[in-house]
Amino acid sequence: MKLLGYTGKLNRHADYLYAVKLLEAKCDRIEYVLVDEDDTELIEQFQDSIISVKAQNKWWGTKSAGGSKVYTISASKELFRYLRKFETFCKCVTSDFGDNAVRTDFGINDIAFFDKNELPLLFTTTHEGYITVRSDLFS
Repeated sequence: MKLLGYTGKLNRHADYLYAVKLLEAKCDRIEYVLVDEDDTELIEQFQDSIISVKAQNKWWGTKSAGGSKVYTISASKELFRYLRKFETFCKCVTSDFGDNAVRTDFGINDIAFFDKNELPLLFTTTHEGYITVRSDLFS
């Protein structure tokens, strides 16, 4: 399994929707990290699908000095239908001043998608605009 930087490649909504479609076909569960403790809409929508909740300071793509709640949620058609309503997870725009994260309607909470073997398919460091994918996701 090889992980690839995919930052900036889901900036367009059409590319995001294509990725969500591929994730739906391969995903068994997600981890949703409550970086913004006020942004609980996804948690509320899928309360019955929550497998576990843990306070952690490290998750896929991120290590934080402070802890955040990490929710493990079963993947479902309803979850992916919900995700399709967003523009994209995050955008990263490169300028002369470096990479700049652009916030989208998804918010700043991080999300990671896992297959049935608990291997990551895609994960974000949303507030920084970073996305990482497994090399075989788009094949």
